[in-house]
Amino acid sequence: MQSKTLRDILVLLTIGAALFAGGYFLVREISKSDYDLSYQVSLEQEEELGNLFKDLIWDKYPTVKDNYADSALQQIAKRLVSALDTTEYRYQFTIIKSKEVNAFTIPGGNIYVFSGLIELADSPEEVAAVLAHEIGHAEKRHVVTKLINEMSMSAVVAVLSGGDPSVITQMLQSVISNRFSREHEDEADKFALQLLENANISPKNMAKFFQKMSDENLDYNEDLEFMMTHPHNNKRIERARKYKTRNNFIAEPFTIDWERVKKELKSE
Repeated sequence: MQSKTLRDILVLLTIGAALFAGGYFLVREISKSDYDLSYQVSLEQEEELGNLFKDLIWDKYPTVKDNYADSALQQIAKRLVSALDTTEYRYQFTIIKSKEVNAFTIPGGNIYVFSGLIELADSPEEVAAVLAHEIGHAEKRHVVTKLINEMSMSAVVAVLSGGDPSVITQMLQSVISNRFSREHEDEADKFALQLLENANISPKNMAKFFQKMSDENLDYNEDLEFMMTHPHNNKRIERARKYKTRNNFIAEPFTIDWERVKKELKSE
């Protein structure tokens, strides 16, 4: 009888341990996916949300258009977008005139690059690495997921229904200032490395730019959406350096006068 009781206890403990382990790994997987709720927002709603943000951005920031620097950005972006297998977005890329070294993505495939980031970059390929990372956030719908997680789905619906303008402003600030989760940053990095290769741009340019950020201690700036803490940044640099391209990979340089781009932005 005592033996049977002990056996029953062991069985219960085993079942309990299995349930605990299952629950732990389920929670970990949910955490890893950062509670992906983007499916709750249609692409049409995402585009509408992006249009609301664009109006605010036009009011808040001066932009750079119709000059050589803008033309250079569009040339870089066009090669990356053309290298996508497929996309549901009509991408738009805009330079914001600001000394801040930053770039961000808003819903609907709208990507903004601060002129300070372009001035810091040593080549169009380094800017391409940043754009590829931002495209990764857009394609994986990280922005929508983050907004729902931080602001709630009801807030998103309220904004789309013509809600409080201050909430829209708060959402935009969240998009510009707050960093993504480490999992989303990793996913965007991996996407970017593959996209750069597909576009015949050396993925090592991502490592070059991230290294420059580290050397300047810019990866500690809390306003930088696409950078994380220093130790994690080192891993990202190492991953980009070690990325293995296909055997017949040949990088195709851009025909862009980069010094002219930087000079033009400084004189704006």
